[in-house]
Amino acid sequence: MQYNQPYGVSDPDAPYINGNPSTGTMGSIPPAASIEYPQREIVNLIADVSIATPDNADLRQLGKAIQSSRLNFSTDYGTANAYVARLQPAPDDYYTGMVCRLKVGATNAGDSTLALYPLSPKHVVRPDGKNLQQYDLLKDSVATFTYDGAQWVLSGINAGGSGGPIFLTAALDYYVNGNTGDDAFDGSQAAVGVAPKGPFKTLQRASDAVSKFNLNGFNVTVHVADATNYRQCILPAVAGQGAVLWQGNKANPGNCLVSCGRNDIQEVCFVAQGVANQISGFRLVGNLGTYGNGIAVPSSTQLIIDNIDWGSCNGTHMIIYNGGTVRLNGTTTDKFTVSGPPLGNTFSGAAWLACFGGGRIDVVNIATPPQFVVLNTPMNFAGAFIMCSDVAVAAMFFTGGIVSASACTGKKYDVKTNGIINTAGQGINYFPGNLAGTQTSGGQYI
Repeated sequence: MQYNQPYGVSDPDAPYINGNPSTGTMGSIPPAASIEYPQREIVNLIADVSIATPDNADLRQLGKAIQSSRLNFSTDYGTANAYVARLQPAPDDYYTGMVCRLKVGATNAGDSTLALYPLSPKHVVRPDGKNLQQYDLLKDSVATFTYDGAQWVLSGINAGGSGGPIFLTAALDYYVNGNTGDDAFDGSQAAVGVAPKGPFKTLQRASDAVSKFNLNGFNVTVHVADATNYRQCILPAVAGQGAVLWQGNKANPGNCLVSCGRNDIQEVCFVAQGVANQISGFRLVGNLGTYGNGIAVPSSTQLIIDNIDWGSCNGTHMIIYNGGTVRLNGTTTDKFTVSGPPLGNTFSGAAWLACFGGGRIDVVNIATPPQFVVLNTPMNFAGAFIMCSDVAVAAMFFTGGIVSASACTGKKYDVKTNGIINTAGQGINYFPGNLAGTQTSGGQYI
């Protein structure tokens, strides 16, 4: 709508003048458009927001229409990753600062677009400018988008996108394949499909995807395909009841090889966070640099493991410290193996297990514990097979004992400063090594 100047006046910006008979001043003559068009503009706005039929009985309908904020709201007329809003009135272009609020019709699987019908779609990014990730837009949520002149910015991002948790409403599966995967994929399927469908490439990408969830009573299963190029993974610290199940190759852990090691700082194949993670069917090797450990379980975390094979590590095979907990899972058909020695480094002892500072390790199924086998003997544990100190507890025993324990060299155990090793009475020669274990400074071996 434009300004309609008084009738018969050529100046398009001419003001209206009141008539004054006492001075002989003629008042402006309003053209019909100056009366009709403002009314129609107001009536159209009231009609566009569809809160009520325009009615002279209610002279506050304009205010109510503005108050409703429905000019920028729409349900979704598109599909997952390709969203469409139908605003009233329909826009004729995109403008910097334009806002659209959309009730999302389908959860996104990754990178997405938004179109304001009938305009062409525009790319959507997170507030930090990065592409959307899976679950940034949740079905039936209301998301707010702001156009920055080139693309939509998801300013009203859901809790998961802004750093808070997304509460799961069903079990969830992710897929990782070090050979065919791509971290730009959404991890939603094992086979590579039409982008972004396909497996992740790295374990860390899967961990980052899982980290946005509150498990809310459901499990997330990460299916890891056979590959020999997996690297360090810092596991997700998710909240809520449930488990994050990392499933490699239980029958042949060597087919899912995770390698680590650096020359400047310590690196670990798996670093535990939270209490929900369970890893199964992996071979861990820490020989890519001077400092490489297999598993680290720090303060207030828990990790459940089964069918793990420890290869050569330039450090310790497994470190549990400051209140961390490891639970050895599986039954009589499951097997832990050591196929390469722990070589130690400046900061980590040459041991299969270093448990200290109130750390704990135990067996889940006491009546039917898993097996434990040392391969490629004779194998040397230069520090000790188990180092346990500072009120830590190592309680473990295995079906069939420890196979090839007598063919290993090094000290069987070193328990001190009120640490406890409990074998349920299996005897002082239970662990691998050819040197007697030692108990000092209140350490106990049971």
